[in-house]
Amino acid sequence: MAEKEQEKNNSNINAEKQEKLKKQSEVDAKDEELKNEDPKTLRQKLSNKNQDYVFRLEKELQRQGSLSHEEAVAMTDGLLSEIVIAQRHGQPANGLYLASPKIKAEEMLHPEQKTVETPFWQRAVDCALLYLAIFVGLFGVIALFETKQPQNSQMGILTLASVGILMGVFMVKYNDWVMPKNGQRIGLPKLLLSGLGIAVALFIWIWILSLPAIRVINPVLPGAVDIVIAAIAYGARYLFRQHYHITGSSFASRPQRK
Repeated sequence: MAEKEQEKNNSNINAEKQEKLKKQSEVDAKDEELKNEDPKTLRQKLSNKNQDYVFRLEKELQRQGSLSHEEAVAMTDGLLSEIVIAQRHGQPANGLYLASPKIKAEEMLHPEQKTVETPFWQRAVDCALLYLAIFVGLFGVIALFETKQPQNSQMGILTLASVGILMGVFMVKYNDWVMPKNGQRIGLPKLLLSGLGIAVALFIWIWILSLPAIRVINPVLPGAVDIVIAAIAYGARYLFRQHYHITGSSFASRPQRK
């Protein structure tokens, strides 16, 4: 009886595997078919979001490369099959290329230029300055309107600054975890445990900085002063990005091109 049950289970597993292989084969065949499809037909299959991406890409090609409309359309025709294939698998064009139409147009017009990935420390400093500006500036604005709240209930400047900086660095590291290189992705359990560990460490750090003995080096500043510090941090970030030619998102900065 047990053997028959085992044979039945094995048969069901094999049937499921065969069904999955059949479906995958059908998907692969459809993808291969799309590679040879006419560009005009492919354009009709674009989603509204991808239609907008291709339209803006063609405009950027015309603007940056001084191309005619027909030349820009011819260049984007070569991308349509991979865009539609990615679309079938739930990935829009901006996710496929990880670039805005403006950046993608530049890459298409200058394919000989090599991309150099922005170093982690530069992305970390960039994002840390951004979060520093956001945290300090936000609490500065709140302090301006919280006139009835006692000052000692506000976070000190050292707490705001350190939390902002640590959050900025963590967000860059988190992006590296969820968008890994060479196809290697961190497992979900490890990702959750790492996030939990960072959150616990952050709360402990905030608690330490809230101790009365630390208050002397962690004063609560007036809201206007917080806003000025936030503006300085944002200005420093702007100069830092200009100096190192950092473009794109602070979390997934665009690779530099040489």
